[in-house]
Amino acid sequence: MKSSSLTLSARFVFPVEGPPIADGCLTIQDGRIAWVGSARERVADLDLGNVAIVPGFVNAHTHLELSALEGPNHATEEPEPVEDEVNWLHRVVEQRRSGLPGVLQDAVGRNVEASIRAGTTSLADTTTAGLSWDQVAEAPLRAVVFAELIGLKRARGLQTSAEAWDWIGSIRPEAQVIANARPGLSPHAPYSTAGWLYHKAAASRLPLSTHLAEMPEELELLERGSGALRTFLETLGAWDEEWEPISPRPADYVRRGELRNADWLIAHGTYLEPSEFWQFRPEAAPNNHRVAIAFCPRTHARFGHAPHPYRAMLERGVVVCLGTDSLASSPTLSVLDEIRFLHRRDDSLNGPLLLTMGTLFGAWALRAETTTGSLKVGKSADLAVIDLPDREDPDPHHLLLESDLPVAATMFEGKFVSGAWNHF
Repeated sequence: MKSSSLTLSARFVFPVEGPPIADGCLTIQDGRIAWVGSARERVADLDLGNVAIVPGFVNAHTHLELSALEGPNHATEEPEPVEDEVNWLHRVVEQRRSGLPGVLQDAVGRNVEASIRAGTTSLADTTTAGLSWDQVAEAPLRAVVFAELIGLKRARGLQTSAEAWDWIGSIRPEAQVIANARPGLSPHAPYSTAGWLYHKAAASRLPLSTHLAEMPEELELLERGSGALRTFLETLGAWDEEWEPISPRPADYVRRGELRNADWLIAHGTYLEPSEFWQFRPEAAPNNHRVAIAFCPRTHARFGHAPHPYRAMLERGVVVCLGTDSLASSPTLSVLDEIRFLHRRDDSLNGPLLLTMGTLFGAWALRAETTTGSLKVGKSADLAVIDLPDREDPDPHHLLLESDLPVAATMFEGKFVSGAWNHF
């Protein structure tokens, strides 16, 4: 349309920072939300029909360069454990070692497109030396791209650190503004990354991400220096006999000393101690630094882990958002699929909270909550349009959660970027 204003109506609008609006309507002006309310109060330029309009989803943890693994790749709908995670790590390493940069970049391109089709408008991608940056930065997305820092051995750590900093140094500041993307660093995990790399990352003042308290084998390695992860590292030639962990407690990798002086996006966090949850609350972080937990429900279920403590975390004020991990561990890159899966597994989480975890909480974790994450006047018109079943329900959230109907369209900054209404 030539006009810079567009008014949409739908069966339901879910603002997130407010109750669902039946026969809802929103007006978009110059890429931002100018009005939200009842369709009785506005004449729509475009009636989207039997759909829900929700904020664009935020995928708070993913690896866009990874593809589905060959061999068994079970959907995570079954209640029993489906794969040993350390064995799975072997398969992932084999995939990455056998993949040329062009193959990995092709995967990034496919997965960016799949993410957008799934209603994602913001994401946090962990990648090798910024490999995904160009394609993510050019896409209609908000993003933080984290370059992995890996290496218990000093030579390997110096290599990955140099590659990450070379990439960061190649990005012009103005390019970040144009692209709606920021670089960050990701010390991969306590079992794969030496402590000095964590400290160097924390001193960078960049956003940081790490896999933390992901599996019981990690706890064994930190506490006793033994177990399946040590054998795995020895097999790869990555074990360092002189390695000493920052602490036997995973939480100390982000909350000890100067490590607290950074924004941390923690992937998984399954085996963090409940007595330590208070350290991750927003008010416990110094100088407005942020810590959030990115929970990936289907990946968690795939490996048969102990129940994730997301409910206890939420009850204690910890920000828990949602991620998809990668196609190597999850069937799709859809946050909506993660939300629906979690709803089926745990009906104690109500619809408003689940939707918030997949939108506004993720936006907060990426320091984008004033721009996106809810349908609020003044925010960017980043939204997902989801087909609804032809039935009634006293709780409209059930129409979203108890359905397998797909995302019909995605809008970013007021423009449809996928779906049937791309001409608007």
